Amino acid sequence: KCLNVYAKLKAVCDTIDSLNIGGGFPIKRNLNFNYDYAYMIKEIVGQIKQECGDKNVKEPHLFTEFGSYTVGESGGTVYKILHQKRQNDRERWNMIDGSFMTTLPDAWAISERFILLPLNKWNESYERVLLGGLTCDSDDYYNSEQHVNAIYLPTVYDDDEVPLYIGFFNTGAYQESLSGQGGIKHCLIPSPKKILLYKDADGNIVDELFAEEQNVESMMKILGY
Repeated sequence: KCLNVYAKLKAVCDTIDSLNIGGGFPIKRNLNFNYDYAYMIKEIVGQIKQECGDKNVKEPHLFTEFGSYTVGESGGTVYKILHQKRQNDRERWNMIDGSFMTTLPDAWAISERFILLPLNKWNESYERVLLGGLTCDSDDYYNSEQHVNAIYLPTVYDDDEVPLYIGFFNTGAYQESLSGQGGIKHCLIPSPKKILLYKDADGNIVDELFAEEQNVESMMKILGY
């Protein structure tokens, strides 16, 4: 349909020379992800070329909007497990030091899936858990509805001296632009600390503080106090 419209417009306005085919390229949302990008690009370009040849119109310049594919893998989100709450005899809720609704809004809004891994305690025993955020909202959680499979993480004990840290990976697309940096979040959850990781000219990994965690004073000032 898109190419039909392009061909009809090209016939009456020869200066039209570009076609935006939109977005939709997937990125890695689980460790078993396997996608042949080269094949898909070849198929898309090949079909456009063939259709233009059949309709006797010049092939357009192609533009895409592959947002997640372009920047998704540039970001990750780290949480500390503050406490484990027993909902009943079966459910164990690991409560994070933040909110999924404010830091991973796609997980809440469209049940987007992200790669989830523990960052420490890999060699300890594991247990099935649900993950809950700190807001008062009953939708502030992450479980098998978003994650496809049940979530298993290292066991949390009340007397743990070292807390469990977990990471959500490939969160670089849309999450911060939807949530925003600074401002007022749901239930006054502060904007988290932002850290940049990159390699210097010698190949060494460098970390740099980009933004401190939002403080109470700045939020109260926005609210007029």
